[in-house]
Amino acid sequence: MCGRYGLYRDPSPFARKLGARVPAGFTFVPHYNIAPQTPVLAIVNTPERPLQPMQWGLATRFPADPVRRPSTFNARIETLATSPLYGPLLPHRRCIVPADGYYEWQRLADGTKAPVWVSRRDGGQIAFAALWSAEGGDGDAADGSCTIVTQPANALLAQYHERMPVVLDHAAALAWLDSTALASDVALALLAPIADDAVDVRNVGAAVGNVRNDGPNLIEAVAAPRAHPTLFD
Repeated sequence: MCGRYGLYRDPSPFARKLGARVPAGFTFVPHYNIAPQTPVLAIVNTPERPLQPMQWGLATRFPADPVRRPSTFNARIETLATSPLYGPLLPHRRCIVPADGYYEWQRLADGTKAPVWVSRRDGGQIAFAALWSAEGGDGDAADGSCTIVTQPANALLAQYHERMPVVLDHAAALAWLDSTALASDVALALLAPIADDAVDVRNVGAAVGNVRNDGPNLIEAVAAPRAHPTLFD
């Protein structure tokens, strides 16, 4: 899954390489502990391809229950095309959430969880595959919210958690941001897992567990926990 991530380097150069329009006067504020239900930066697949804020957590209404307003921050790749929530978005409303890395929590044999920081081994920024929607499924992207797509973890990351966010390479990211409608099978074919040797994982301190904490100390390496990992729930 992806429930916490960091973006501490200005994503403007990264976004421009993907053909994004960075707003005039854009001011970047670094964050090391971004959580669901907060504003995040996303590159949206409208013709203008803007880099803009969105709420992390897809805000929508179920047709059968117009009062209930669930917020979903991750979307499973296995049901992406068939879900009544995500299926209609996949062909038309795709976006990319830039990041420097993300956190995962590894369950230990003593029942505690230890956080790790996952980033690109080459030091580059990450392109999370995501879907976006606007209020009630209609409207402008400026009022939008987004959900990050997740998939089964690759062999390396499966040691820490059974799922991982979809990280797109440059070519797949460009295709994902195509403003034309993509057939669901074509869009899904872009969502290949990142290679094991492209990822770096390090143990970090428990301070990231508090969303109020936000600083470079959160991604500093610490000694590996003594308790051995255990199977996932």
